[in-house]
Amino acid sequence: MLGVKLVGAAAGYALAWWVSQHEGAAAYGRFELALTVLTIGALAARLGLDGVLVKWLAATTAQGRTGIQRRLANRALFVSVGAAWVLSGLLSGGLDVRLTSWLGDPAMAGLWPAVAAHLPVMAFWGMAAEGLRGISRMRSYALLQPGMVMAGAVALLVLGDMNVMQAYVWSLAASAVLGAVLLVTALPRGPRGSGVAASAQGAEGDADREYGWRAMFATGWPMLLSSAMFLVMSWTDTLLVGHFLEEDQVGIYRVAFRMAAVVTLVQAAVNSYAAPLFAERHASGDRAGLRAALRQTTLLNVAFSVPAFGALVAVPTWWMGWFGEAFEAGATCLVWLAAGQAVNALCGPVMYLLNMTGHERPAQRIVWAAALVNLALNLWAIPRFGIAGAAVATALSMALWNVAAAVAVKRLLGLSVWDALKSPKSDAE
Repeated sequence: MLGVKLVGAAAGYALAWWVSQHEGAAAYGRFELALTVLTIGALAARLGLDGVLVKWLAATTAQGRTGIQRRLANRALFVSVGAAWVLSGLLSGGLDVRLTSWLGDPAMAGLWPAVAAHLPVMAFWGMAAEGLRGISRMRSYALLQPGMVMAGAVALLVLGDMNVMQAYVWSLAASAVLGAVLLVTALPRGPRGSGVAASAQGAEGDADREYGWRAMFATGWPMLLSSAMFLVMSWTDTLLVGHFLEEDQVGIYRVAFRMAAVVTLVQAAVNSYAAPLFAERHASGDRAGLRAALRQTTLLNVAFSVPAFGALVAVPTWWMGWFGEAFEAGATCLVWLAAGQAVNALCGPVMYLLNMTGHERPAQRIVWAAALVNLALNLWAIPRFGIAGAAVATALSMALWNVAAAVAVKRLLGLSVWDALKSPKSDAE
């Protein structure tokens, strides 16, 4: 997974460099804005069921009830892809005009048809990836990472005659097809009558109540709200920079954002297996195992994030200058965004801990509060300080939700991400 994350990060930088050199910073900014809308729309279509799928597939594996997993996956995929088609129709039926007007760039109008057509594709791709993650098929899950889509897009840009948006959506479609094949072949086939609604006796008879439609939406709704607000918080800065400033500023800011994400590169890889691991340990009542998993993930995060942060903030102008002289203006953004990512890494996988252990609603409240703070700060700071204001606002809100989630983990689960930095001996004492 770490290898895939490294390839994906390199591909993201290569894509930014290629587009900035061949089409300019403004073209890269327009691509990032279109990708923002596509990502937010796909997440909304998933209705929080991607998180439910990870949690339930991991739990049913721990409980030895794998016979119902295929039915659970089919149900979640059907609902999320259907919702994506609805959103795609809305984007094609007038919402695209409003978005173009709000962003103030007529050139954006040419990107919306591709975004609308591929909303269902991205929704399915994300659900397939999370399904593989839930059953701990981590090598297959690694192949469906966003960075691999970026890598495919870079290859198509270099080898083919197409623009950046065309290259990205073709790569996304290929990844979605791969995801379908991997998920279908990976899900276990239970004996006849082992589906969710098939048995009314014994332990399987409880599946309707525990894993039925009502339980699915009851579990997914708070996860959706949490994930949606988290994504809004992650992309608010980009959308507002696009609204208040020119597209070249969006391009510079997004390059700084991608560079700062190096700080949490290992965390992204570690969290890939942390979520189903937490769910399995919680479902089996293994508190010692849950604590050990938290220790492992936190130590790995810290070991990489601190040196990466130091390397970025030492020479930020040099790093940004890789993409062209115009991008050196984003050096201050890189420092602030790297600081926010450092806090993220030091706090550990706290949001996964809350969501995978039955504390979805506290996680939802934390993210909502942070998202509102982020929106307010960006609305105030961007018109006054430009992309530097966006970076400061985003870094502060990132630190806020991570620290608040770490406090909630301590209060609700009795686990401390900071205690995980101690030696096992001192922890036992």
